[in-house]
Amino acid sequence: MNTDQIFENAETLAVLAVQEPEVYTEVYTYWNTQAQKHEHQGWKKMSGKTQHDKIMQHLKKAGSITVREAMVEYSVSSLPKRIQELRELGNDIVSTVKFHKVTGQKYTRYTLNT
Repeated sequence: MNTDQIFENAETLAVLAVQEPEVYTEVYTYWNTQAQKHEHQGWKKMSGKTQHDKIMQHLKKAGSITVREAMVEYSVSSLPKRIQELRELGNDIVSTVKFHKVTGQKYTRYTLNT
């Protein structure tokens, strides 16, 4: 299972656990723990790199990034602005609008077009 799926499971189950805690709390706790492990696998430990460097490294390694991932992993509070700057530097980054399958919330996933 890839990192995106783990985060999606944790987010989906968070919503379900609020709605039906007696049914979903245990499984939510499991997936939230898995997501937290991925949040701290070393991405935050990168030092001496710019936000552009961190985002590009993530795009090359993971394939894509969302605003939530950028905020959690790198403390990047304005990913769309950083993406715009990276595009201006010549990087071909594709934006794909998606909707969360449970909450219906719209979000954008950025992918490096190679």
